[in-house]
Amino acid sequence: MSKGIGSDLRERLAQAHTMKTCIYPRSASDARQLRRACIRADLVSPAPRIYALPDHWSSLSRLEQEQCKLRTLAQLHPTWVFASFSAAVLYGLSVSYRRLDVIHVRCTRQSHSRSSRKIVRHVITNDEITEVNGIQVTSIARTLFDTINSSSFSEGLALADSVLRTTDMKSSELVRLLEPMRGHYLDSWRAKETAALANGLAESGGESIARATMIANGYMPPELQVGIPDLVNPSEEYRVDFYWRLPSGNIIGEMDGREKYKNPVMTNGLDAVDVFANERLRESRLTGSGSKVMRFSYRDVVNTRKFCHILTSFGIPSGYGIPRVASY
Repeated sequence: MSKGIGSDLRERLAQAHTMKTCIYPRSASDARQLRRACIRADLVSPAPRIYALPDHWSSLSRLEQEQCKLRTLAQLHPTWVFASFSAAVLYGLSVSYRRLDVIHVRCTRQSHSRSSRKIVRHVITNDEITEVNGIQVTSIARTLFDTINSSSFSEGLALADSVLRTTDMKSSELVRLLEPMRGHYLDSWRAKETAALANGLAESGGESIARATMIANGYMPPELQVGIPDLVNPSEEYRVDFYWRLPSGNIIGEMDGREKYKNPVMTNGLDAVDVFANERLRESRLTGSGSKVMRFSYRDVVNTRKFCHILTSFGIPSGYGIPRVASY
């Protein structure tokens, strides 16, 4: 760390690294030191008046970076109540990365604060303010209602799935939770119909978006996280992302992602070569179960035409009814 940064700021930066947050200037002297350090590239500034060590910042995932930024803003502005996608990030929901560049804050009709390019203020009344790790946010119902109605169907389903995944609620309970929410008629049914299709077994936003694409294009909905016995060791089983039971033969769907090879939580400390070898072994055992294994990536999923071609080529039945919310 540069010698141009005082010992107090160095200590705060070290603490921030541990706490996964950033620091902000507490005095004019702090502000000058931090700006100069940023010019020298000794620090990065993810948002105005917020600073972090480059190594610390680059070690965080995109979602962790946003959480880090929001935690720091909550320290700077203790009266703020985060709303919409910012609240969803703090709840740990699956928020699309393209929604992360703007801060969303709740305000009242009486306040005179205006929105800007980076801060959007939402007039929200009759909502119960709650806290997530000491930070004020809108209620989970209000947050989900607002984010679904600002999202595409696939983004909304990812949000709803992640609520079930993080709370252990059922989709019917989520629909009832959204019942009191009031807004435009279109908003009301969109939120509730998306919640009715939610499934907490989806393990990632990418899996939710893949399922949403299947639903929106009339493909047979898959079962999620089905256990397939190991052909060699029947007492063990492999859990698969998607599963279709068909008269012509069962089909396994596996979504590939870089996290499987890079995220230490998912790799159990193994290097990429070992992880890849384990994946090859896993696929051979799954194929041995008699099911066809269909692999695809997130890049395949967002290319709808290509993804539908993959599904059709592997024999996934189509022609299923498309829910109103998926065709909107």
